Amino acid sequence: MSIGFDNSSRLCRDTWYFKYREVPFKLSQNNCRKWSDVLLTILPGTRDGAAQDRVYAIASEFLSAVCWQNHSRVMMEPLGGMSCQDTFSLSNAKCQTFSFPRIAFPGKTSGHDISVLPQIETAEQRTALLLYRDAMSSNHGYLSFLFYWQILETKGSNPIQWVDEMIDAHLSELGLSSENGRDLPANGQSIGNYLNDDCRNAIAHIKRYPGKRELLLDSAADALRIARSTDLVRKLAEFYIRNKLSLTKRLHLVRTNGRGFPFYVDVDGPRTQSFKMAYKRLPPRY
Repeated sequence: MSIGFDNSSRLCRDTWYFKYREVPFKLSQNNCRKWSDVLLTILPGTRDGAAQDRVYAIASEFLSAVCWQNHSRVMMEPLGGMSCQDTFSLSNAKCQTFSFPRIAFPGKTSGHDISVLPQIETAEQRTALLLYRDAMSSNHGYLSFLFYWQILETKGSNPIQWVDEMIDAHLSELGLSSENGRDLPANGQSIGNYLNDDCRNAIAHIKRYPGKRELLLDSAADALRIARSTDLVRKLAEFYIRNKLSLTKRLHLVRTNGRGFPFYVDVDGPRTQSFKMAYKRLPPRY
């Protein structure tokens, strides 16, 4: 099974082997000017739609984790697969189906790795990172804004109230200053209400009630307003994921006693010392 993906943060090596959620993968990095990269895995038995969907969902979660860890633009798509004999190994698997990149050429940003990833433990974390990945990879600020705003709704909280509380109490932690809000034409509204009504609702609904701000698609000033608002809501979404959703734990790519197929494990968790010594963390260029 082949799953194509684009990744703006180029990895320090072209081939990686690892198990993620017990599924073995081979990552092959192609020339990003010509082709998308690919995740390869082997599915046992006959064609099974449910098994394919499960592996695709696991690969999607892995790529969301890569996006968050490396702060990169990542976009994925299914490419299909081919039949093989039972003796066929993942080390022999090669990319047989190629697709054109779907994100803009990112330039020579290289040296990244996948040896450390965030540990995704809840459905809310998984959904938020998927939205974050799609927001980061979108080529349009309007769509990015909607995805970032939806992150603030993943735990069922009131995003308007949460934004106003965070703006008042955590400016420095958000990487903001008191000037950020002044750059936005809130017209006397709170920042939360402005982001929700003048941005989120204006983007989602082309027809507004009288007196409500409309989206001006051919206005340079309005495009700049949305761009500044998108940058602000991105910072809020990142703070929400780290603090409200408690995405703080990490997984490390290891081998048992320095041998065998690499896999991810939380070696910093509440384990015994002998447990930790049994695993050898893999450096980026293992």
